[in-house]
Amino acid sequence: MASRRREGRGSRLQWRSWSWVCLVLEVLLVVEGVKAAVGVWMDDGQGRTILADQLDSEEAAGLARDILDVLDLPTPPENHINGRHHHVPRPHHAHGSAPTWLKAIYDTIDERGHATSAQMDATHRETVSAADTIITFVSRDPPGVRRLHGANKRLYFDVRDVPLDHSLLVAELRIHRAPRVPEPLILHVYMTTDDEGGEKEVARARLEGPGWESINITASALSWLLFPDTNHGLRLAVTSPHRRHERRFHEVGISGAKDEEEFRPFMVGFFALPDSAYHKRKRLRTTRSVPSAPPPRSRTRSYRDIANRDIDSNTWCRLKHLHVSFRDLGWENWVIAPEGYDANYCEGRCVFPLHAKMNATNHALVQTLVKSMEGVPADQELPPNACCAPIDLATIPVLYYSYENNIVLKKYPKMIVKSCGCL
Repeated sequence: MASRRREGRGSRLQWRSWSWVCLVLEVLLVVEGVKAAVGVWMDDGQGRTILADQLDSEEAAGLARDILDVLDLPTPPENHINGRHHHVPRPHHAHGSAPTWLKAIYDTIDERGHATSAQMDATHRETVSAADTIITFVSRDPPGVRRLHGANKRLYFDVRDVPLDHSLLVAELRIHRAPRVPEPLILHVYMTTDDEGGEKEVARARLEGPGWESINITASALSWLLFPDTNHGLRLAVTSPHRRHERRFHEVGISGAKDEEEFRPFMVGFFALPDSAYHKRKRLRTTRSVPSAPPPRSRTRSYRDIANRDIDSNTWCRLKHLHVSFRDLGWENWVIAPEGYDANYCEGRCVFPLHAKMNATNHALVQTLVKSMEGVPADQELPPNACCAPIDLATIPVLYYSYENNIVLKKYPKMIVKSCGCL
């Protein structure tokens, strides 16, 4: 899909990309600002993470700024939104229709980022799997627009919170019908074209029974994304198959915008992030020391000497545990799930002889053997040791509130280290 041009954005707060960072750090951000108690935590080799060092307030503030820069956030979201203090609802208050539905989707996503629920039809499962970001939008009063009659049947979804670098795959309107009247119904979806109530029908669906119904409104949502000033919302109408006059929602069990939160209609958008956008994330700059000249080499060792030497297995390259707690990061006010995750990391030696459990590549095997035997000409430098690094990484889905209090499910690939090897 071609890149989208946005107009009429004014001074709206642009989307901030959220990339969770695998740091062996604990940052406690408090509501007053970027005051932090920061420590460097390390694996003690016995499956425990211990505090190795604690930074002073100046170092902590600098590190906090670096982390916020990596996350592309100027300040913690609950402190300053649109230039004013903003209260973000706590996760235990998230019992409305939109967060409940999206939490159920979250629970189906596996470590590859794919939906696994057998209760989904194949098309829906493919859409969830293909999307990098899923956003639910609850209806709200449109800004600066005269209120029209029939508020319960009118919906307005503020899509200005959508990432600029995301492409819309599908947009759906989800409507709930209670088992009040057994007869089939026809749901009509009208797009409001101006603030005077002009409208055109954009979708129609037959409702056969109770429960949630999904109606495709991709064209309408895309129009709002391209031209935000044209977004005047939708109007819903219900008729019987053989009668043209509109039925009242409460008579036929249809939930509207002003009904109980757990049954209110909402819109869900499935978005894809171009691969190139992942590589545009900001990274901390690190300085690399210049390696010193290698020491003079001795050729007195034999293969038998090297193979028979005793190497402590505790120093081998292996997976080590690292748990990242979103609560400890001070993010529990807007992260709904998970509370944290096992990021893990790789540490250890990749020296000859390489054990099978080190998951070494063929190249690493040859490189390590050559280095150990010093089997290179005298005028060439010895190769470095193979590196202990992740060889299998998994995706983590994160469910959170956006700046505008929409509910977002975002997949972060390569966030969990599953296994390590010598490379």
